[in-house]
Amino acid sequence: MRVLITGAGGFVGVNLVRRFAAGGWTVDALARRAPDDANTAFLADVAEQVHWVLGDVTDRDRCEALLAASPPDVVVHAAAVTFTSEQERADPATVFDVNAVGTRNLLEAARLAGVGTFVYVSTGGLYGAAPPLPALDEDTPMRPGSMYAIAKIASEHLCVRYAALTGMRARIGRLGTAYGPMERTTRSRSNMSAIHQVVSAAAPGVTLRVAGAEIARDFCHVDDVSEAFWHLATAADLQEHTYNVGATVAAPLRVALDALSERVPGFAWVEAEPDQADVVQTAANARAAMDMRRLERDTPWRERYPLVAGIEAYLAWRAEHPELVRAISRA
Repeated sequence: MRVLITGAGGFVGVNLVRRFAAGGWTVDALARRAPDDANTAFLADVAEQVHWVLGDVTDRDRCEALLAASPPDVVVHAAAVTFTSEQERADPATVFDVNAVGTRNLLEAARLAGVGTFVYVSTGGLYGAAPPLPALDEDTPMRPGSMYAIAKIASEHLCVRYAALTGMRARIGRLGTAYGPMERTTRSRSNMSAIHQVVSAAAPGVTLRVAGAEIARDFCHVDDVSEAFWHLATAADLQEHTYNVGATVAAPLRVALDALSERVPGFAWVEAEPDQADVVQTAANARAAMDMRRLERDTPWRERYPLVAGIEAYLAWRAEHPELVRAISRA
């Protein structure tokens, strides 16, 4: 089987590349730039399965040429830009062009190439800020609060419509707050998860100042995310187009901070005012738990990494790969 994964140089994208390659698939990894040393090292043990191709999803001709030259069985579209509010205000057109027009370009290229399955990496941010409970299911009304979310909603509708027009299978995964190996700042992704921020800062002798430790989010380990999208891509038949891909519990950041304090000798954290804090969460950052029953009903997926277990796994990965962690930090 052959899969084209867009946004392959990004955090979620490179983890998807690794999961599909480990599953024995040939992976065409589409990115705007050649892989750097960190991505090369992360994929070293599956490198024979991975073929990097350069291109931009906003270039429709390039997308069509790539898929025509080597038609994949599946497209997994993870390319996106996640701007800060200041960046969005300065350049809203780019947010929409990459996140919505780019999706249209890939769908059209997939139609022309006769691709059987198109998997779209959407976002749970479509639901908007919410308290931890009740958990939100896929029928929860969407409340987009950014150009990014608006573009994601448009892309979901495009996927469903192309499926109706062509018979192509469309699978949409609404991604929660992912964290874990290979999370880092890139040109397309400047908003790091709070988990990444606190894990990166946790070291002996460090006292981290945190504002909003009680704010809860649907923090989900990227290995659980990758496994979910693997099942969405490989399932022969699914009952729905759209599935949540997140955490079954929305946990306060305090849970992660306390777990780090117990596992990193000499690390501590204190509550602080936003203007004096190293890490800041506000009410706008709050997210509800995701109702994962639909994905659990239709696929073998089960959450492996509730937050504390995910923190342990993330710390273990960082300890096992210090050179890679340093490379990520320098990027």
